[in-house]
Order: sequence, then C-alpha cells, then structure tokens
Amino acid sequence: MMKYSNDCKGCQRNVSVTDEPLIYYSDSSIEDHDDDEFVNEELYSKRVQLCLDCTSLQYGSTCKYSGVLISYKAKRKNKSCPMPGAAKW
Repeated sequence: MMKYSNDCKGCQRNVSVTDEPLIYYSDSSIEDHDDDEFVNEELYSKRVQLCLDCTSLQYGSTCKYSGVLISYKAKRKNKSCPMPGAAKW
C-alpha cells in the first residue's frame, strides 16, 4: 500500500511560501527584465485569477500539473496553462 503525502515534492519541509509576494507582484518588481518576456498586468491578473479559481491549485500558490508557482507561470508570455485537455489560458 502506498503512502500519500500532501507535502510538495520539490520543497524541503522547512520551506514556507506566502501568497503576498508570489502571487501579487507588480510590473515594478520586475522592471529590470525584458518586456518581451512578460505579459501586461491586465493579462497577468486574469491568468492568476483563473489559477486561483482552479481546483488544481495546491497550497494557494502551486499548479498541480506543472509543479510551478502560478505567479511565475502566469507572468511569462511563453507559458500556458498545463491542465491536460482543458487549458484555461
């Protein structure tokens, strides 16, 4: 019989992530980066909201399918929703 855990596979037990700096950062926090790499604030907010409403969101910050923090994935132009067969964005 397999034992299941709710712990994140990629994190150590001592890792603590808060929603505030990860999910809701503004363009000013990444102003030194190339604009071609990131979506605008409006699209970013829409993507994040879709993720926050998704049943595959884990720990309030991480996508179940990609294992990636939604704030990272939603901000990048070259990323998309990884939900199998039903990508939300």
